[in-house]
Amino acid sequence: MQVGLIGLKFAGKTTLFNVITGARLPTGQGGVDPHRAMGTVPDPRLDTLAAMYKPRRTVHAQIEWVDVPGFNPGPGLDGAREATRFLEHARRVDALAQVVRCYDGGYGDPDPAGELTTVSLELILADLQVVDKRLDRLQREQKLKGKLEQPLEPALFERFKRQLESERPLRELALTADERRAVAGYAFLTLKPLIVVLNHAEGGPPSADDLAAARAAGAEVVALCAAVEAELAELAPEEAREFLADLGVTEPAAHRMIRASYAALDQHSFFTVGPDECRAWTVRRGALAPAAAGIIHTDLERGFIRAEVCAFADLIAAGGHAAAKAAGKVRLEGKGYEVRDGDIIEIRFNV
Repeated sequence: MQVGLIGLKFAGKTTLFNVITGARLPTGQGGVDPHRAMGTVPDPRLDTLAAMYKPRRTVHAQIEWVDVPGFNPGPGLDGAREATRFLEHARRVDALAQVVRCYDGGYGDPDPAGELTTVSLELILADLQVVDKRLDRLQREQKLKGKLEQPLEPALFERFKRQLESERPLRELALTADERRAVAGYAFLTLKPLIVVLNHAEGGPPSADDLAAARAAGAEVVALCAAVEAELAELAPEEAREFLADLGVTEPAAHRMIRASYAALDQHSFFTVGPDECRAWTVRRGALAPAAAGIIHTDLERGFIRAEVCAFADLIAAGGHAAAKAAGKVRLEGKGYEVRDGDIIEIRFNV
């Protein structure tokens, strides 16, 4: 799972990237290359399971964060090159997190609504170019062959064109599973899940207007002060908790970013446990047991027979696997089982 931090230059992307990944990159310098780092997903449930099973290793789920070079719209060839780089990196991630400057910081008066509009229009224009190009190709294909290899595409792309020309993102459209599969290879930017990060000054949370503009973008919204969070990251855990409490903040930025990313991507976690390893796995909500098995290993999906399943709460309430099984809380599920958040799963398979 990859989440790209995007936005205008000097919005605080790299500061936030450092906070959520533990990196120590220089900030406020711009740049043309993306930064990448893995961030651990904290999960108290996994820690509880590890305390119960005492495995040789405990493996948390991870998110790859990509600090996409800041976008600075400008005229001429340099501006075009910068936009191309920005869009190229943004296309390669699963979700976009736009960091919006809500403070002065020596960069001028903040304009959160303007930043949101500027980036949104850049993404919309990029998608519209892809749509127009594809429609032209479909017309040529129809003339040459008399039929289309993808009969769903003409009507769907015309629908996309109307949406984009009205300056609205594609994520607002209700698409069927077949339609989503048909366009999956195009990496449409405005079809990607969006998180808006309102990066405000210490003691100066975003205004009601800023929050309204962020929510109007159809996004998960996170408000934080990246500069303060960077200071917190340098403190011992107990000192950081006290500092957060003094500020009235209930949890660190990294946790809020992770939760927003899971919500935007419609993901949740299941677990595998044992004396060798306790591990958290990430799967899309609604995924069936064979798909979850395939995340662990492709052989498990290919040879899937049954999944032995116990809910986390039931296992903890029973005090262990044997007691949960005796209480009838461990069950066998087939290929049609929809994996739930917190399921503890053991796959039975044969290849």
